[in-house]
Amino acid sequence: MESLATAPGVISTASNYYIGAKEVMWYLGCKGNTAYKIIRGLRKELIDAGRLYPGVPQGRVPKKYFLERCMIEE
Repeated sequence: MESLATAPGVISTASNYYIGAKEVMWYLGCKGNTAYKIIRGLRKELIDAGRLYPGVPQGRVPKKYFLERCMIEE
């Protein structure tokens, strides 16, 4: 699986594109329930705007959008 992630033409792996509750907890210093509440809110915003389809994994949100909305610079 490691070789697939580093193959030519691969932009990024799915694990780097989406952010889960553990990462949200780390970035914001909040508890698990709050992290999931934030993720649900961000997913709803994206789905309502038509930028995300409901088939994307539950409990995860695009990392770029999360960082943008929470005004976090990496």
